[in-house]
Amino acid sequence: MLVKPNSIWFQDADKLTQWQKLKKSGDFKALASFQEDVLRERDAWQFIAQLTVKILDYEPARNQVNVEMQTTGRMAGTRWFLDTDALLK
Repeated sequence: MLVKPNSIWFQDADKLTQWQKLKKSGDFKALASFQEDVLRERDAWQFIAQLTVKILDYEPARNQVNVEMQTTGRMAGTRWFLDTDALLK
């Protein structure tokens, strides 16, 4: 699968769940603040390019996927949690 450019990739499913709740709430100020915090703390990453992943687990009720980075480079093989909206269909 491919992940859209500029998507937020989380190392922890709970942080992804928090982010999804803030995004759904429409409180864009709180969402921006949360994103800034998790990115600064390296609890999440934002990759500029479209990247290839292998889906390890899919939770439709939570709108989340657990993926392994397949794109060549130093992050190859790392595991992440993504909102399913980050995937290219």
